[in-house]
Amino acid sequence: MRISQLAERSGVPATTLRFYEGAGLLPADRTPAGYRVYGEDAVERLAFIGAAKHLGLSLEEIGELLGVWEAGACRDVKADLRPPDRRPPGRGGVSRRRAGRVHRLPAHGPATPGRAARPGETV
Repeated sequence: MRISQLAERSGVPATTLRFYEGAGLLPADRTPAGYRVYGEDAVERLAFIGAAKHLGLSLEEIGELLGVWEAGACRDVKADLRPPDRRPPGRGGVSRRRAGRVHRLPAHGPATPGRAARPGETV
């Protein structure tokens, strides 16, 4: 899809899409005429970027997380957190006790290595 279509579908302005491409967060192919062309996965990728920004992560941190996400490391964790009837075959999932802890995590987690704690946050 072209940049205008992606902007319309995702609600992200075209200028921001160009910025994300330049920052290495949103890859785009080019047509022979030089127009940007995005795959269908771009909408989901933008949702991921938006959620990470909402959590207060820097673009550099988001780029690192995108690398982990693309490598598929999140797939097993996501499968374990699904309700039992929606898990892939062979995935036992997390215990109820562990799942409860996940849902009680604070909206803004503790400081990560390389990032200072936010005001009022304990390390």
